[in-house]
Amino acid sequence: MSQHPYNIEVNQAMKTVHMAVNGVFSQEEYESFVRDYAAKTSSIQASVFTLTVDCTQMELLGPEEVEKLKGSFVRYKETGFAKVVFHISLQQTIIKMQLGRVAREAGLNNVDIVVK
Repeated sequence: MSQHPYNIEVNQAMKTVHMAVNGVFSQEEYESFVRDYAAKTSSIQASVFTLTVDCTQMELLGPEEVEKLKGSFVRYKETGFAKVVFHISLQQTIIKMQLGRVAREAGLNNVDIVVK
């Protein structure tokens, strides 16, 4: 099996969960992400953690991927992070708009989108 298009690391000392996403997820990779995310976040008190997501390698999302992203954002909201920060590159203007729109649709309102 190939390398996952994501990475999830919990830093207890810094009270952060850092994720990096690359490209787009197949349905199987998305299901694997959901399982890994649940396993990594189940043992933390999310209300004192910041979720940081490196989206600089993320590709433009089609309608099917947008639905997966929305599902993830709902999950982040339900987890109850103190803050969610997405990092994008200067060239990702459309992705910035997609992230903002999907966050609003998912009711995730503690979001910052930071341009690296």
